[in-house]
Amino acid sequence: MAASLFSRAMSGAIPRGFWIAIGVALFVSFVIDLANTNANGAIDLRNRITGARLLESGINPYTYKWHSGDPDIYCDVFNNPNPLVTVSKTTASPALLILHAPLAALPYRDGEFAWLFAQWALLLGTGWLWLRACTADWQRMGLALLLTGFTFTAAWRLHAERGQSYVLLAFIFAAWLVLTLDRAWARHWVVGILAGVLIALRPTFALLVPFMALHRRAQLIGVAFGLLVSVGLPVLVQQPCWTDYYAAMQVNSELYRNDINPRPGPHHYPPQIEGTPTLLIAKYAVIPYADFSAFALLRWLGVEHEWLGDQAWPAWPLLLVLAVGFVIWLALTFRRAPETLLAGLAAWIFLADFFLPAYRDTYNDVLILDVAAAGLVVATKLPWAVWPIALALPFGLLVYVLAPEQVPFINLPSALLAISAVMFMAILVNRRDPV
Repeated sequence: MAASLFSRAMSGAIPRGFWIAIGVALFVSFVIDLANTNANGAIDLRNRITGARLLESGINPYTYKWHSGDPDIYCDVFNNPNPLVTVSKTTASPALLILHAPLAALPYRDGEFAWLFAQWALLLGTGWLWLRACTADWQRMGLALLLTGFTFTAAWRLHAERGQSYVLLAFIFAAWLVLTLDRAWARHWVVGILAGVLIALRPTFALLVPFMALHRRAQLIGVAFGLLVSVGLPVLVQQPCWTDYYAAMQVNSELYRNDINPRPGPHHYPPQIEGTPTLLIAKYAVIPYADFSAFALLRWLGVEHEWLGDQAWPAWPLLLVLAVGFVIWLALTFRRAPETLLAGLAAWIFLADFFLPAYRDTYNDVLILDVAAAGLVVATKLPWAVWPIALALPFGLLVYVLAPEQVPFINLPSALLAISAVMFMAILVNRRDPV
């Protein structure tokens, strides 16, 4: 049956039954997320909602800790009240907090469900953008299978249930990639605005700038405009927000690299927050998660203590490795057609999160969809780099279903996705297409 479907897709006629099956699978996956959201409090969304409200109120969202008597709309029960931790759980950039302002205006539970629907709209929107960019039915079929399969993994379940925001980045990035692939839009400054917004939302997207300086210079004007607006709007709301953000990220980096997480100690919260039982807002689904950054890997391997003794691994060496590696890749691929480089560029964006001095969880993995899609739409046959992703999906499902406690198994899907990203990045180095 599967072989027949694939054969018909390759011949240019994807059967209607295939799309019906995809639709049913996506609906089932959405219902699971809806049930998780109904039972839990989207604990990562909570600190973005409280952060947006604090920002609008002129209070530093990156250091605020709720105390009895404060308005409950600012209360995030997962903030560590221990005075040794001087920062809050809010780590989203001011630009990302501003985008959460419409949700922050709603009662929290309403905003929680609104964000679940928004997450799915952004995910399906990402798929729609890439399906329109595909030129062959086998590409559309492969993309549909990858996206649908991803929604059944622990990575997506964690993203949806915790209320994370990486799918927003995936959608905007997909729009930039698809437009950059389009000859009519590739060199238009308007497309650069999307890149500027992405950089303000997530600084790792600054890797787009060197690529554009080499291959898409006309977009740089748009980058400057998008960055100016995205940085400027939060400043109009609270002038020192970006310096507060930078200072808090330095503290978070220090805490993370030194593996400091003091016990919170007793703290008394009201029985209800915004009319909702506090226990519900603080509740989360038991979905396996585990830190998987380069820093965590070095710590797990014992390299940190072997080389540095009791000192923490500093942030700059790994960031330098990332920067140097990216520059070398740009130099080695300079003569390639820019359209063929986009999968590799997306791979670098995906891999950059591993090098940040911060906790990296599996919800970051949604960005792999742009890597795979960018590689599929320019390929004449199924790229070998897609196979580790295809292998990661069933493992991701098993992680969700079996809920293992072993860190290596929890991180196995992410490791396979990282291997795929490296493959997309590496296969471009050995080929020389004219620009």
